[in-house]
Amino acid sequence: MFDQPVRYVAQTPLGVLDDSTLLATARERAAHLAAASKQLAGSLNPDRTLRRALHVTVPAVADWAQVMLPTRTGVRFTAVRADDPDRFVTVEGNRPVLGEVSGHGRALATGRFELMHVLADGQVPEAVAATVPTGPLRDGLLGLRPADLLVVPLTARGTTFGTLTLARRAGRGFEQEDVAFALELSGRIAIAIDTARVYAEQARVAEVLAASLRAPELPDTPGLAIGARMRAAMHTTDIGGDFFDVFGEPGDYSVLLGDVAGKGAEAAILTGQARHTVRGASFFDRRPAELLRVLNAALFAGGGRVEPATRFLTAVCARVRTSDDGSASVLLASAGHPRPLLVRKSGVVEEVPIKGLLCGALPTATYSEIEVGLAPGDMMLLFTDGVPDAIGSEGRFGLGRLSQLAAGYAGSGPHALAEAVDIAVAEYSGAGVSPTDDVAVLAFGGVPA
Repeated sequence: MFDQPVRYVAQTPLGVLDDSTLLATARERAAHLAAASKQLAGSLNPDRTLRRALHVTVPAVADWAQVMLPTRTGVRFTAVRADDPDRFVTVEGNRPVLGEVSGHGRALATGRFELMHVLADGQVPEAVAATVPTGPLRDGLLGLRPADLLVVPLTARGTTFGTLTLARRAGRGFEQEDVAFALELSGRIAIAIDTARVYAEQARVAEVLAASLRAPELPDTPGLAIGARMRAAMHTTDIGGDFFDVFGEPGDYSVLLGDVAGKGAEAAILTGQARHTVRGASFFDRRPAELLRVLNAALFAGGGRVEPATRFLTAVCARVRTSDDGSASVLLASAGHPRPLLVRKSGVVEEVPIKGLLCGALPTATYSEIEVGLAPGDMMLLFTDGVPDAIGSEGRFGLGRLSQLAAGYAGSGPHALAEAVDIAVAEYSGAGVSPTDDVAVLAFGGVPA
């Protein structure tokens, strides 16, 4: 461990200890390492792990300790003193700050520690300037009047990513055994901090990806009122295989709602591909049948890169043209999806008689279209099979119960209808019980200009 050259500004004599004292000290250090490892392993939060790292260092190993870690925009220094162990002082700066504190630069570059007996040589300010950035951190260390400074690299998985700086007052310098103990402790600290940082980064990446897979927020659609609700069967991830999308321009909108085979992240990935495919195809042709044809071809062509169980989906696609009086013309195409319900303002509910082959099963598929007129106050209700297939004490929720519910909300508006369906399915399945399948509901209707 000590085959590297150590930078000593002044030499201090080693004390003479008997065997019993050495044995007791070794036992104390082993016990501290075990306790420190337990504390450090108790958190995967980077900030909490950093504080625990300083707590297991001060005052057991040093009178003052500082950890330097890189951030996305620069570097961050965090320090604590033994006389105020609950007060953490943090200073952040850009990368050039490392040029001002050369002790860290050397440790990062070489992966080796550096020990300085600074008080004996009268070079406290110079040594502090080489290891601590200006401001409250430097003032706090100078007030301590350190005798020794020890800069230790933090290395994990073969990479030195930060430093641990330790300071001791006069009369408590770092002997060879102290340095060995500090190095062993710093190794455990490095692993704990690195593990927490890796976990946090993985969690951040997962959240970014999950956010991109969740249903998009409904856009502003002048002339068209839209209500949508969605609930994933895997509530721990809040993503699933049901999806919807709405896009277009005032007076002419495209509405897509679909259901990928399977659940969870694998299914959610395909929902994103489906939305992007349909949006891209819409630049060339807005007809629902054509959009589904392109989607089918894209899914089949990409089937080799997708799990077989999640390479298929059902979908219903609509092109909605609105009028100033609140009426709308709806052109619909379906790819193996449950039939939409037409909810008249009068309370009459009708199934829209449309069907088609699910997407991704065959290399080519053609889809038929049907046009439906919405009078002012009428609504179109789209839903995935998680709605009628929801299981309760009386069996399936069923289309009959859904139609009856929709009739009761005739004229109430798309937002109220979508919310009512979502709540009814949740209550039918049982309070606090996760759905066995993803659930998506989307209702729309024209509004007067």
